[in-house]
Amino acid sequence: MKCWLKNYLTAQTIKEYRSAHNGLIKVILAFNKPRLMMGGMLQSGKMMRDIWNKALGKIKKENRQINQALIIGLGCGDCAFEIQKYYPEAQMTGVEIDEQVIEAAQCYFNLATVKNLKIAIADGVKYADKLAKQKTIKKFDLIIVDAFIGDQMPKGFKTKKFFTALTKLLAPKGVVIYNHLFFHEHKENAAGFIKELENVFGEITLMRTRSNLLIFGWF
Repeated sequence: MKCWLKNYLTAQTIKEYRSAHNGLIKVILAFNKPRLMMGGMLQSGKMMRDIWNKALGKIKKENRQINQALIIGLGCGDCAFEIQKYYPEAQMTGVEIDEQVIEAAQCYFNLATVKNLKIAIADGVKYADKLAKQKTIKKFDLIIVDAFIGDQMPKGFKTKKFFTALTKLLAPKGVVIYNHLFFHEHKENAAGFIKELENVFGEITLMRTRSNLLIFGWF
């Protein structure tokens, strides 16, 4: 563990961005691979890929069909890469509020190579609300909510109004997955958050990863 931590603490910074949303964004080189750091938190890499590999693997085993996917909090696209792996024909819409993050993702993390991905630079809460109010509502088989500022999920993603918008966007037999941190005070926060989701979705399933909790909701 000490050796692993030392590699990150001594990692070479290869690019810095100044963002109105996330403050200082760093692209670092650790273990000879680029990683994105925001708010002092690692936001990309094998650990994130493993989280979404586990989630998409579960969905695939359940024989769920994913034709349309909405990713709120696209980041470097770790989730999009895993969706593409399991569902290569799926059409994806990735929403990311921070244009600097998308620039970094395309320059250093090969995001531009993900097929069938449409990127929207927008506030995820407002974007979902706008879609849900359209005369003809586009439906998604999979909705991912992975939105953080540092280690905090903005409050807008935890409101009943946002939950309701998600239910309107969800296709029959579709599934919503929230990525929630699950260490220290985040464990207690997760318990209350799950109860709120249970009041909206018909069924809730949980999946643990290393330091995160994946919350699946569907009807």
